[in-house]
Amino acid sequence: TGEFLSAAAKCFRLMDKDQSGTISIDEIVKSVKSDEEVIKFLRNCGEENLQFLLHPPRLAKALEVLDTDKSGELDAKEWDEAINRGLAKRLEQLAVERERRERAAAAADEEFSAEFLSMARKVFDMIDKDQSGFLDKAEVVTAVRADKAVIKFLTNCGNKNLQYLLVPARLESALAQLDTDRDGHIDATEWEEAIESALANKLAERAAKRELEAKAAVKEIEEFTMDFKNAARRCFQMIDKDGGGTLSTDEIVRAVKDEPEVIKFLKNCGEDNLQFLLQPARLKKALEILDGDDSGEIDVDEWELAINRGLAKRLEQLAVERERRERAAAAADEEFSAEFLSMARKVFDMIDKD
Repeated sequence: TGEFLSAAAKCFRLMDKDQSGTISIDEIVKSVKSDEEVIKFLRNCGEENLQFLLHPPRLAKALEVLDTDKSGELDAKEWDEAINRGLAKRLEQLAVERERRERAAAAADEEFSAEFLSMARKVFDMIDKDQSGFLDKAEVVTAVRADKAVIKFLTNCGNKNLQYLLVPARLESALAQLDTDRDGHIDATEWEEAIESALANKLAERAAKRELEAKAAVKEIEEFTMDFKNAARRCFQMIDKDGGGTLSTDEIVRAVKDEPEVIKFLKNCGEDNLQFLLQPARLKKALEILDGDDSGEIDVDEWELAINRGLAKRLEQLAVERERRERAAAAADEEFSAEFLSMARKVFDMIDKD
């Protein structure tokens, strides 16, 4: 919050070239054309009318809304009111996203815990070949050399002493640590105590990883949204050949035939009716749907509504792809760890000739 408000105050100062304490139309126009810091802040500020200052067809209307005292300029109070609306929206979006992540994390952790504890019980039974209800050293050594399921579980279990059962040089020490009653074997209670510690560590690891992934996701979403909306505004301007602030059928037909950048954006925008503008057989029906006020043209408001629908769909697709990448990376890391430790044990045995 402090960082956002500090950036907002700096943006006001950068735009207020004559340091009069108000921002004129000329100062705004010059800033949104040439000042990269101003442009970047406005794109991500969360307040639509401030963002519309970057979009020539919307600039006059945005200024009317922002200039509440109708003085023809934006003073510090009007700027702060807009900034606070933007901040509130940003915080609301962050809260919604945080709540969604927490719900998903709780459900995922509950499922993970059930699977982890179930597998831990199976691994105990796999090692306990004589079904005595406890694990002796010979059973452990046999399992960690030959049983792939046991090896895979222990490799990534989250408890150092359980993991050290896989390392010949650490095995004796690990068994001693796990055998808390010093009776020479690991019983079910001692196993479960180690597993509880392992599960706590795994859940902590998952929480830390989610935090990093969440930060990366926020950055990815912000960058994608900024690029998408910037491309959408360029696309509108390229179609709007006469600069009238609306898109006629003739302008659209020419653009979807002759403008590669327009064609590329519409193909990938995520909004069906905007994409149908590229198909002559669907163009008329698409225009009827997009033209909400039946004026015969698409104005900026109608364009923005369609763009926001497309952005929501593209962000949803982005989230699915991000989750797929994260799952694939986690699976690859787990497989690598198992293979690495298996090879390490083999190398130890090769060297240990006696």
